[in-house]
Amino acid sequence: MNPQLWAEDGQIFLRDEWVIGFPDTILILYAGYIHLVPRVIAFIANFFPYELIPFVFNFSAILIAAFSVSIFSISRYRYIIKSDFLRSIVVILICFAPVGIESIGNVTNVHFYLSFGVFLYALIGGKLNGFSYIGIFIYVLFGMLSAPLAICYIPLFLIRPILCTTDRLRWIFGVIFLLTVGYLISMFYLGTRGTIAEIDWKFLSIPLNIEKLIRVSFSIYFINPNSLSFVSYFKYFWILEILFLFFYFKTFEKNGIQNTLFFASYLVAIFVPILLRGGLVLNEEQTSFLALVNGTKDSLYFLNVINLLVNRYGIVPYFIFCISVFSVMFNGEDIKRNFYTALIVSVIFLVLVRNSIFIKPFDDLKWNSYATQVRNKDNVVIPINPFWFPNIQIKKEEWR
Repeated sequence: MNPQLWAEDGQIFLRDEWVIGFPDTILILYAGYIHLVPRVIAFIANFFPYELIPFVFNFSAILIAAFSVSIFSISRYRYIIKSDFLRSIVVILICFAPVGIESIGNVTNVHFYLSFGVFLYALIGGKLNGFSYIGIFIYVLFGMLSAPLAICYIPLFLIRPILCTTDRLRWIFGVIFLLTVGYLISMFYLGTRGTIAEIDWKFLSIPLNIEKLIRVSFSIYFINPNSLSFVSYFKYFWILEILFLFFYFKTFEKNGIQNTLFFASYLVAIFVPILLRGGLVLNEEQTSFLALVNGTKDSLYFLNVINLLVNRYGIVPYFIFCISVFSVMFNGEDIKRNFYTALIVSVIFLVLVRNSIFIKPFDDLKWNSYATQVRNKDNVVIPINPFWFPNIQIKKEEWR
């Protein structure tokens, strides 16, 4: 194991802890919102010897991700997928995500896993006891104060108060909803609105473009978008759309509401990052290129979307995609037949994405060699991964 800090792990969260300190760091808005979980992890990591700080960061991120993903395997989600084994297969497929490789094992991107956990807890079934509600409330609170995408799923917390009329503690979900709405309004006016990119609504007004964006979003799960094969085979993925719609309407009478909910959640998961993180905005270099070749903006828009979804923002849509496929296609009465079919499909899929299951290795940046400077609170410049990201730079007078 080669624990290393990744991007904001060191340059933002650890540096702020060294210079400012917890709990003051909680109120620092980075990228327009609060990062409670990363700030808490940075605070805890500093109780360990300097040499172990990267390990604490990496281990904490892996632990949170594993817990968030494994939520779906518990029996309270049988109303979505009956078979416990099939739900476990979904969890395994999620762990082998072919997108968001840089999100694995680092605190910087752990908010994507928190978003998925919040989404799952909003849909948890069965009657809950007081301890369950307390645990869910704490998890969701930390998730909402760390993961901006999680806020998009807050309306789902109104389902339980409306439907579970015999559960006397269901009002706690309503409290979660109200607290999050208040937090969302506060963050929008304090910082988030300044980080929102422009949106090309004219491009989105064309239904065919929306369909292509959806097709791009799930085709990257099967084809490496950096290869020429993506261009060659992407256009045929409408067949998968038709197949999915066939099973969707076939099972609509029985599971139509929940499958529609998953489909809507998938659209939210792909379009919120696309719209808010500049997927439909051209930078100066792209604008100059279009002027040079007299081309159209559409192709570069799709390239932007691919880059967004492959690197980080595609991981939550992928989670929901896996659940949706199993809910629509492998959730019939014949559990045995569905079991073998789903297993075969899963194995084939894992073969297709075999190159994505290996965690991208970190470069060894000799973290231990800076221990003396940190302990003495001297001038220090510590490189972090990726190598092009700004270093941790602290002057002697800046130390807390």
